Amino acid sequence: MFNLAFFTRMLFSCLVDADFLDTEAFCNPDKSALRRALQQNNFGNLRSSLQSFISQKQASAELGKVNAARQRVLARCIEQAREAQGFYSLTVPTGGGKTLSSLAFALEHAETHGLSRVIYAIPFTSIIEQNAEVFRQALGEANVLEHHCNYHAREDDDAVMYNKWRGLATENWAAPVVVTTNVQFFESLYSNKPSRCRKLHNIAGSVIVLDEAQAIPTEFLQPCLLALRELVAHYRCTVVLCTATQPALDDTNLKRLQLPETKEIVDDPDQLFAELKRVRVEFIGKLTTEELARQLDGHPQVLCVVSTKKQAQQAVAIMRETEGTFHLSTNMYPVHRLRVLDVIRQRLADGLPCRVISTSLVEAGVDLDFPVVYRAMAGLDSIAQAAGRCNREGLSDFGLVYVYEPEELPAMPWLRRRISRAQETLRLFPSGDCLELVPMQRYFELLYDVESLDAKDIVKRANPCLHSELIVPFQEVAKDFRLIEDEGVGVIMPGLPEDRDEVQRLVEQLRHAQFPLATGRKLQRYAVVVRSNVLFRLQQKGVIEMVRDVFPIMLNAAAYDARLGFREDMAELWDPEFFCR
Repeated sequence: MFNLAFFTRMLFSCLVDADFLDTEAFCNPDKSALRRALQQNNFGNLRSSLQSFISQKQASAELGKVNAARQRVLARCIEQAREAQGFYSLTVPTGGGKTLSSLAFALEHAETHGLSRVIYAIPFTSIIEQNAEVFRQALGEANVLEHHCNYHAREDDDAVMYNKWRGLATENWAAPVVVTTNVQFFESLYSNKPSRCRKLHNIAGSVIVLDEAQAIPTEFLQPCLLALRELVAHYRCTVVLCTATQPALDDTNLKRLQLPETKEIVDDPDQLFAELKRVRVEFIGKLTTEELARQLDGHPQVLCVVSTKKQAQQAVAIMRETEGTFHLSTNMYPVHRLRVLDVIRQRLADGLPCRVISTSLVEAGVDLDFPVVYRAMAGLDSIAQAAGRCNREGLSDFGLVYVYEPEELPAMPWLRRRISRAQETLRLFPSGDCLELVPMQRYFELLYDVESLDAKDIVKRANPCLHSELIVPFQEVAKDFRLIEDEGVGVIMPGLPEDRDEVQRLVEQLRHAQFPLATGRKLQRYAVVVRSNVLFRLQQKGVIEMVRDVFPIMLNAAAYDARLGFREDMAELWDPEFFCR
């Protein structure tokens, strides 16, 4: 039944896309001609462009064990790309060059097997923005489709043609390289909506790279893997599980997860991890927020990754007067966050004091390099990701990673389960390095053994006995297959003083635009995502204006702190300037 349902969605995708394209050709022939003119899938040319880009980077890179290892990984990826299609894993430590090496594998593999495109599915938008920018530099802007809700279209004259191409390509993923989110990718595979299903037939015949594969939500792991198996078995796809903390997806003891013939690209991952070991991890026990702040104050350059936004704000409040203290969290709108990251990178490069207190958003895809990292107790995969921000370039023998237990564990049950499984793994390997592959494998085995891997019974409902009338529960499955239960709502902030004029200009444009969605997308760069219950409370306090009944605008500038970002507790303390408008 699952095979039939999957095939039905594929046929539906062919039908609705053909319908859209034929209607477009009749009603708007200029647009249709532009679409055909901009389509290009020459992987031979893309492969040559990537090789030139990598050669330039290698020529300017410092010699050392890290760059030598990156070159070996790259060579191995190109060599293995000529092998048969199927499931592959690329297990490389953080900083080992996975991004460009996996792209090299994908392009070589697509060229070898006559495939149509390369699709990167990534869990975090921070990684998408960074990886897509690298891919554009390597392959050219017109070959890389960046598809996610926070994408910011450039408005300069040079971007006009690209914006037109991107607008067309996002409709059906007719692009050589697609960079998107796990949410967009997997939810589309279980969707029943024409707009989301329209691209499914273009996933067939692709190389699918799952960056940070361990970040697939555990409660949906079974249906995600079932969809991947179907794509490989019947739709000429190759899947690459790419991560520094490879989950135990190919463990023969986990029959419900086992993937067929998953081939590791790297010759000897254990040896590679040993060669690229650049940090020592030390567990230092429980710390109060005050004790943590004192320890951070003792390091001129240090990164501290905490479990919750509340913990980050508490630590920053204590260290407010300490020179070079920075805060990073999703309570800051994207433009603000990127600006702070630029300052942090510059201070690190200049050797200035730089103490960063962040939530887990820095753990994947944010290219920072600190000599010392503190990490609140978490799952071993999160500890490994935090360690990847320490001594990243191997400039010293070993960086120091201190794992501490905060005063209060996070309330989220899934975080508590990961902490519990990590602690159990550490008891099994008391004298070993917790970041090595064997402890990491055991951690995921324990994690998968206790958690529901199909919390919404998607697989069970997708595999009933074949109904005599071929009735498939498409609508019910699509409704329940949501990787993020409460995706939240983006509340547009008034902006810091340097952004306020631009925000006000766009808000006014939003009020009067004939087609407001384009302006709404631009304003997402000044929005903070809050949960639905928080939005309700803000509306009750009278600090939210709903523009066109769709776009929530924060009216009170005092609710946005220049260091901490959005603060719900300040929402009722009005900025006096508001009353002078």
